[in-house]
Amino acid sequence: MAKNILHRRLFLQGLAASSCVAASGWPMVNAASAQDLSAQRITDSITLVSGAGGNVTLHRGEQGLTLIDSGRQDLAPELLSLVDELSGSAPVKTLFNTHWHEDHTGGNEALHARGARIIAHENTRLWLGADFDVAWRQWQHQPRPPQALPDSTVYDAGKLDLGEETLIYEHVPQAHTDGDLYLHFPVSNVLVAGGLLSNKRYPIADIATGGWIGGLISANATLLARVDDNTIIVPDRGPALKKADLQAQHDMLADLYEQMKTLARQGLSGHEMLLKGVTSAYDPLWGDPEEFVLETYRGMWAHTYDMGGFI
Repeated sequence: MAKNILHRRLFLQGLAASSCVAASGWPMVNAASAQDLSAQRITDSITLVSGAGGNVTLHRGEQGLTLIDSGRQDLAPELLSLVDELSGSAPVKTLFNTHWHEDHTGGNEALHARGARIIAHENTRLWLGADFDVAWRQWQHQPRPPQALPDSTVYDAGKLDLGEETLIYEHVPQAHTDGDLYLHFPVSNVLVAGGLLSNKRYPIADIATGGWIGGLISANATLLARVDDNTIIVPDRGPALKKADLQAQHDMLADLYEQMKTLARQGLSGHEMLLKGVTSAYDPLWGDPEEFVLETYRGMWAHTYDMGGFI
């Protein structure tokens, strides 16, 4: 399997500071004055593009190009230039959004303008077109223009004929958001996890739009049942992972969920759980736990019924 077929540096001048918000989208985090977009060919027909925000997966088949996620809005011109370079300017027929966050949907308008059909879960379409608060980000989402919204939506699952194989996509409820899709290329043995699998950082279940840790654990269990030790898994950002990485995230989340339920029953708040070091055994691998613990705790309060009550 050929790897690292292309790696080029794309310099972007005048990017906003890290506290800025992309137009009508998800807040930009750790924006820099230069941005690397890299492409790694992971199978004969599938290329992983990193550095455009969330990961972008490109499939080239008999019927044209299929993209999964479209990166950040401010990086859409660079992403499309790279896709053209990789494909010989072949048309993008279909774009899937794994969920609504701007780092995965920011290029929707640009791809729609090129004629791509956009497919996502119905809840993703609703969030993209809505005005709502994201309290944990101290930010208000503004409705995206009609050109950014999916042309067709799915409530459960579906398939797309790519010629040499069939792409399978399925919804998992209330996980990273309430509109998450994962996508599976069974012949290529590649699974695109979107926001359901993080890479060397704690995964966040976005309570503002229906996510919570219990659903994320269940979603990870669903993905584990779909893969084997040879499956290439595309996470939300960074290089491709394997089943062992997905298993590690599932087990970490399941352990911390039980620990946090126990502490919540003892009356501890999310901040007190942080001070107690509830995640200390996992921090060397998963990084800063603050956002994860506080958002997980808020989500647990919203799902006390699902947990049988924890107070």
